[in-house]
Amino acid sequence: MSQNVPAQTETLQSQMSGFDEELLLEMYRRMQEIREFERKASELSDAGELPGAVHLYLGQEAVAVGACLALGDDDIIGSTHRGHGHVLAKGADIDEMMAEIAGKELGLNRGRGGSMHMVDFSLGIFGCNAIVGASVPHVAGGALSSKLDGDDRVGVSFFGDGASNEGVVHETMNMAAVWDLPVVFLCENNGYAVSTPDEYAVAGDSVADRAAGYGFPSKTINGQNVLTVYEEVQKAVEGAREDSQPRLVECETLRYSGHFSGEEALSWLEDRPYRPDGEVDDWKESRDPISTFREALVAAGVASEERLDEIDEEIATEIDEAAEFAVESEYPPAERAAENVYADQDYPHTPATKYR
Repeated sequence: MSQNVPAQTETLQSQMSGFDEELLLEMYRRMQEIREFERKASELSDAGELPGAVHLYLGQEAVAVGACLALGDDDIIGSTHRGHGHVLAKGADIDEMMAEIAGKELGLNRGRGGSMHMVDFSLGIFGCNAIVGASVPHVAGGALSSKLDGDDRVGVSFFGDGASNEGVVHETMNMAAVWDLPVVFLCENNGYAVSTPDEYAVAGDSVADRAAGYGFPSKTINGQNVLTVYEEVQKAVEGAREDSQPRLVECETLRYSGHFSGEEALSWLEDRPYRPDGEVDDWKESRDPISTFREALVAAGVASEERLDEIDEEIATEIDEAAEFAVESEYPPAERAAENVYADQDYPHTPATKYR
């Protein structure tokens, strides 16, 4: 391979021999799907088609895809305010997701959840959550119910480096260790809690080291390498399923965009930028999860450039259609605003297909 090829590409190519080609292409498809979905969401947000800001997952695609493909269909996940990637990787309908972000009646949760609160119990998606760290105890609760029911499910709780300092995260890790819960705590360390660097706010050498205090295994890995994420999360999930004890996996990654869409318009950032110059460009050049994986797929003979271009075009069409569906869909009628507020009513996720 050329000396100009990123080291990550060479590493990925060397790892591919142990993987089924169909799985490798599915990884590429899902990562590209997340990236195009987020680009379109950003475009719609800038155009005023979405209510409020969106928290984009650009740059972290390998974590969601590697982790969710390592799970069984019945396994559960809990997500964060930056959860589009996790929900897509777990298999949620793209049209319904885009419509949900737009607050439309045909959205995943009938427009009630929006960008930061998407749920689909049928896929094991226990929900995104705008409260930092709040999905961690939710997933532990799901793991507890799984243990009590004996249904062999494992929970994976996504959280960030900022959430690693929340009391509820530590309390849940302690409880999971005491009760031997089949849960994997997955930290997406993307370098910043809003604008606070992790090296400033996270004590110790890593988030993963904190698991030692609770007596369960942990590991820090390259979150830009989808194959490494898949392998390590699979090991953690299988271990938790076998011995019903928690694990912690810390994925080192980076978000390419601001904390939320529109951050760049904040006047104070001009005088007090929190990212080093060139940081994002350097990661894109040498550690981008999609471009390095694409290069490795071609170099390993798994797929041609033409085949990958076809996949890209299929995804672009799919995302454009989802955006059109979201924009053209109707808002929930005002007279149904109180639906699903009380416990004796149906669970709020009714598949949008029922209403088409």
